[in-house]
Amino acid sequence: MLRNGLVITVLALAGCQSLPSAEEGRARGVFFVASENCLSTYIEDQNRLHLGPCLTITAVNGQPPAVRPDGFIELPVGDPTELALDCVYRHQDGTFREQPRTGKSLVLSPERFTEPGQRWYPGIRTAGHDAVHHRDTDCTPSLSRAAQPGASVNGR
Repeated sequence: MLRNGLVITVLALAGCQSLPSAEEGRARGVFFVASENCLSTYIEDQNRLHLGPCLTITAVNGQPPAVRPDGFIELPVGDPTELALDCVYRHQDGTFREQPRTGKSLVLSPERFTEPGQRWYPGIRTAGHDAVHHRDTDCTPSLSRAAQPGASVNGR
C-alpha cells in the first residue's frame, strides 16, 4: 500500500509544471509571458467562484508563439513587441460561451518591460474586477504580474 502511494505521489509531482525562474530570465535577457490565462474571482457574499474570460496569445510579432513546456513565452527585454490575443468568456460550468472569440492586439512598450526574469500574465484592462463579471465585452488586453487581478506577486 505504501508503494502505491509513493508511485501516485511521484506521478503527481512529475505532472506538475514548474514556473520559469528569474535567474534563467536574467541570464538570457528575457521576461516571460503566460501563453494563456483564465480569470476568475471569489465572491464572498455569494460563497462561490465566478469564472471570467480566458485570454490566449495567438501570435508574437505576427508569428505563432514559441510556447515553452511550462506554458510561458520568452520575450527579449527592451524590444518592442506586439502580441495577438484571443479572448473568450466562459459559462459558470467552465464551458466557453458560443460567441466568437475576440481577437485583440497588445503592443508592449520596451520602456515598460525592462527587467529580465519577471513573469507576466494576460489580463483585461478595466477598473476593479468588472471584466471577471462579464461587464467588459470589449476584452481589452493587458499584462499583469499576478495571474489573477488583486492577487499578490511573489518576489516583487
